[in-house]
Amino acid sequence: MVLLLLRHWQAFLLLFVLPFLLQHGLLWLLDALPVRTGRISAMLLDALPAAVYVLWLWLVGCWLYRRLPQRIKITPLYFHLGNLYILLYTLLFVYTLAVVRDNVAMSTVPFGMLALLVPLHLLATFCYLYAVYFAARSLVSAEQQRVVQMGEYGGAFFLFLLLPVGIWFLQPRLRRLYLADS
Repeated sequence: MVLLLLRHWQAFLLLFVLPFLLQHGLLWLLDALPVRTGRISAMLLDALPAAVYVLWLWLVGCWLYRRLPQRIKITPLYFHLGNLYILLYTLLFVYTLAVVRDNVAMSTVPFGMLALLVPLHLLATFCYLYAVYFAARSLVSAEQQRVVQMGEYGGAFFLFLLLPVGIWFLQPRLRRLYLADS
């Protein structure tokens, strides 16, 4: 797992700077070319930075789950479903923003679409918080090799929650675990 061997600054560049540069570089290139870009390609480029972060969180959570002691009984089903929902919701959200932007340009606002987006957004927020909880609790449990309480993994929870700042503190811990495991 190459991502876990990276230093904190390398992970920051790979997970946060590169996706934004790639997104804006490709958008600039597509605008410079005489080719008309479709809505799907623009939507995928807009969702790229968020998708990279969610995939990293998913990868880290799965790796940490496999490192937990046998006596810790948690199921990763909701973690997987939550991350999958976040990825799908990101595409839906970017598409909805494009539709709303087009409709506002024509002086209409699709209130029905926006009203439908509110509960879906709340569910995505809950899924994101659960994914962060799962990864943080798994990290501290894997480090201490026992079941941990909220006060013990609260710091890791906020570090996962406050990415990209948290990557500077989380990546050394993940790297240390990975090297100790090898």
